[in-house]
Order: sequence, then structure tokens, then C-alpha cells
Amino acid sequence: MVARGRISLAEAITNGELFYTERLRDYLLSCKKCFRCSSICPSNVDYDLIIQTMLNDMANHIGIWFVPRVIFRAVLPRRWLFNIFLKTAGIFQRLAPLKRHGTMRHLPFALMGGRWIPPLAKKPVLNKRYPSLQKTNTAKMRVGFFVGCLTNYVYPDIADAVVETLTHLGVEVIIPKEQLCCGIPANSLGDFKTARKLAEMNTAIFEKEHLDYIVTACATCGRSLRKDYSHTLNNPSQIFAKKLYDVSEFIEKHLPYTATPQKTKITYHDPCHLYWGQNISEQPRNILRRSANFQEMDTPERCCGGGGVFNLLHYDLSMKIGEYKAKAIEKSKAETVATGCPGCRLQIEDILATKGSKVTCTHTIQVLRNALLKNSK
Repeated sequence: MVARGRISLAEAITNGELFYTERLRDYLLSCKKCFRCSSICPSNVDYDLIIQTMLNDMANHIGIWFVPRVIFRAVLPRRWLFNIFLKTAGIFQRLAPLKRHGTMRHLPFALMGGRWIPPLAKKPVLNKRYPSLQKTNTAKMRVGFFVGCLTNYVYPDIADAVVETLTHLGVEVIIPKEQLCCGIPANSLGDFKTARKLAEMNTAIFEKEHLDYIVTACATCGRSLRKDYSHTLNNPSQIFAKKLYDVSEFIEKHLPYTATPQKTKITYHDPCHLYWGQNISEQPRNILRRSANFQEMDTPERCCGGGGVFNLLHYDLSMKIGEYKAKAIEKSKAETVATGCPGCRLQIEDILATKGSKVTCTHTIQVLRNALLKNSK
């Protein structure tokens, strides 16, 4: 259950010494997909590609579990059905009597097991109407915003901050309402067919908007769009690879700004899919240094234990991993921890709530938004 062990399993499968089984699937899905192995490997072994190939072969040989297969193939490609599915889940969630850390509640078991999260949004981001620059000739550029599922359904405040910040800096923000899941959940269980379909649909949706750039505030979506699509698509479009940016990366490269630093003491957690997956670490720190009282924590690049599907299947282990992150946050004496991934935010809020901590968690772009709007008043 370490990188070399899983590579040995891949070799044994190739040589016919092992066969695909549920036990083997568990070994593969115990990988957090943090990309650290590939990033630091002195031999440049593409460990992620090896694991993904095994997951795809696994799905071909012994299939995908029934419930995920139905969700991936019937729900994810149909935004209207996904909305109904999550709205129903949100109603049941609000009926749950147990609370933790203010408004945090359990999600229905069918979705995320023991995970505690904030209430699902009553109105998803893609159902909102945002004000934008009315005259496109006054905008510096035309930028598409890939929202991502967690931001859309759980953290619409992140999307609000992205739109408000970019609009304040003179950017015309385009949010295609037809956009779908990036495909990473399907990829994680080897459902290559669904992953390819979602990639094709998202690419076509954003291409028709004739955008200068595309931004996302989700580290996992960004990594998927930027890296995975080149393997997923038969004829990969270059629109994501060339035009896609993490929002912190985009602002630091293209948009000069003056912010009024907040007095709040803020530390930063590096999402694996930004730090290891996209080599983005200084840009969000530059934003935080200019926007707040920034304090680095110990080992900020250490995984928080989220890991998407890993977290759902190995929740107890993910929380044990998260213990190290919680201790580092507490040691920093920060009032708030910022991060660049809604998945990490969800995990960190959960581990902090478990400890009864008063430290809040936010997204880097929200810190910048607050500093910019304070400066504009």
C-alpha cells in the first residue's frame, strides 16, 4: 500500500501472476492521489498514470460498483438531474437533528458516510445570476470560470469571491451554465467512459465562449482539466492546457492590484493538487502576504487527508492523517487557515470541528476579496 508496492502489483498483473479482485481494488483506492510520489521520484516514474491504468483495467475486468456507476453515467452528465439529486439530499440533511460546529451536519449516508459538512447550498452557483461588466470593451479580458461541484453545491461563497474579485479588477467573468463535473470522481474509480464524456462536453462548452483565459478555484478540478484531459480525450483540445489557470496563479500573473491587509492572522495549507499536482505554491502565498497578517505553519505541504474518493472509503484513516494538519494549524496560532481547494477546506473544517477548534477555514480568494473591497471603500 505504498508507491513501490502498488507498482509491484501492476507488474504482477501485467505478468499474469495476479488477477483483479476486490482486495486489489482496495489497495489501489487506498492511494490518496496526492501526486507526491510522482513529483519527487528521482527516476521520473509516472506513478499516477500506472495507477489510473490499473483502475481503468479493473473496471473493465470486474466492473464498477452499482451505485457509483449509476451516479457517474446517469447523473453527472445531466446537470438538471444532478441538481435534483443534491437538492433532495440537502432537504434530508437539513432534517438531520445532529449538529456540530455551528451549522455542520451529516450528509446522507449514500453520499459521504460519516463526513460532516456545512449545509448544501439552497441555490447552486450555476443557478445564480451574477452582475458583470456590461460593456465588454471596458474589460481587460474575457475569462471563463470553471466552478467545480463542491463550490457549486457546498461553498458558493468561494464562487462569489472569485466573481467579485475578478470583476473588481476589470475582468469580464463568464460562467457557462452548462458546465459539468470535471470527471475526477469517475476517473478515480476507473470509469473511463464517463470521464471521457464529461471531458468532451466541458471542452466543447468552454470553447464556444471564445475566452481569453479560464480560471478555477478548485485545485482538484484544475489538475484534472490541465493534466487528465490530455490522456482522457482522443483528440485533446489545447484550450484547457494553454488557457487554464488556478485563480491565484492567474491574478498574480495577469492582474496588478493594491490590497489593504487585514489584521487577521492567517496561515496557509497547500492543497496536494496545487503543490504537487501543478507546482503552484508561491502565488497564493504572495496574495496572503499582501492581504493579511500571514504566518507560515509547519509542513504546510503535508496532505490534510482529504483525497476525494479515498476520504469516502477510508474516512477513519483520512482523519488520522488530518490530525497532523490540525496540530500544525493550532501551533501556528492563526485565527484562520486559508487554502486553494474546497475539498481541503471541507476536510480541514471537519478535523477542526472534531477538536472543537475555533479556527476558521477559508479560500485564498476570499481573503483577497476582503482586502480589495476594503481598499476600494
